[in-house]
Amino acid sequence: MKAVLGEPAPQDGALLTIVLDALLLAVIAAQHWHRTRGHHQQAEAARQTIPHLRTAYRATAAEPLTTLRQRGERLTETLRRRQENTLRRALPELAEQILAEPGWPSLAATLARAEAVGHTPTALLTQATVRRETDTATSLSEVLTWRLHRLTDLIAGTTSSAPASPSAAYRQTNTRQQRRTR
Repeated sequence: MKAVLGEPAPQDGALLTIVLDALLLAVIAAQHWHRTRGHHQQAEAARQTIPHLRTAYRATAAEPLTTLRQRGERLTETLRRRQENTLRRALPELAEQILAEPGWPSLAATLARAEAVGHTPTALLTQATVRRETDTATSLSEVLTWRLHRLTDLIAGTTSSAPASPSAAYRQTNTRQQRRTR
């Protein structure tokens, strides 16, 4: 949270979009948790909240996703193919679906940016799908775009650097995981 508060607010709404994406995921998880425990009123309240969060997400995501899509469309053919191959290696069972989505260029741009600052795109994609479910996503490419932004501290329109070493990356990831479990 300190890192988020310490960064200047991006002008394109990316930070709010990331927060809404995370909140939407949390409410979906809460709905499932309550439903499996027979808490019908709480599950229903969560279910009713989900469409409102999706509407808010769509409204805030439009501008940053447009910016990211434009960046993705400007990638060189070589770089675009490299990101496609990365996707196919990391997520062979989901690759065709993601490549067919309108959000693919946004994800490709995010992968290219993450790679440029020193991250391993294949590992990031694997981490982004292993940690959390993807079955309820209406757009896998958008979900993965925001998850990668959270995992790498990339915010559209701002600069970020990769961890100085693998141990620094582990400490960052471990600290984030501990915060999520609190």
